[in-house]
Amino acid sequence: MRFSPAIILPALALAAPAPEQLEKRVSCAPIHIFGARETTAPAGYGTTQSIVNTLIGQHSGATSEAIKYPACGGQASCGSVSYQSSQQQGTSDIESQVNSYAASCPSSKIVLLGYSQGGQITDQAYCGGGFSAAAYKAIKAVIFMGTPTYVHGLSYDVGTCQAQGFAARPVGYKCGHDSSIIKSYCDAADPYCCNGNDANTHQQYASKYGSQIVSFVNSKL
Repeated sequence: MRFSPAIILPALALAAPAPEQLEKRVSCAPIHIFGARETTAPAGYGTTQSIVNTLIGQHSGATSEAIKYPACGGQASCGSVSYQSSQQQGTSDIESQVNSYAASCPSSKIVLLGYSQGGQITDQAYCGGGFSAAAYKAIKAVIFMGTPTYVHGLSYDVGTCQAQGFAARPVGYKCGHDSSIIKSYCDAADPYCCNGNDANTHQQYASKYGSQIVSFVNSKL
């Protein structure tokens, strides 16, 4: 039996995906990593960069995205944006970016990495219920490093700190979502997530605990 080209061509046109659909499928990665930088770090991943790079290198097709927020804390370059305003905006920004990605790529696995103020906004968004149902389903691992919301005694705490950060969770606090996928790193000498006096300690989490963080994330993926 012979088919007329006039019949075949319309059929092919109907079967082919629209360009925007094809682009959407191609852009969805099996694993997508969000990194939220620390206060004063320039736009990008900040100290989470090395862990992002390691995870990308270990998972074929994985992609990443930096959280776009002020990361301000009184520095001149921020003008009038205070730390308080920055972390409030940052919490809203991370919620928006993660929810948007999860809506577009529901089959992707999501990893959240937050450092210092970036850890605070990640904590507030994840534990505070700021993500959509689709996002919570997609999120497989959540890492806080040096977050000011740290409080000793939570099930996911890692490190030597036995006190709390300057924006600590209240006594008796419990994360509002699955805490088995969280790790929060803080050492005693850190003046931001704990009550120490060594600012250098605050920058050590990626180098000191990096391999441990990567192993934990991989165990959840």
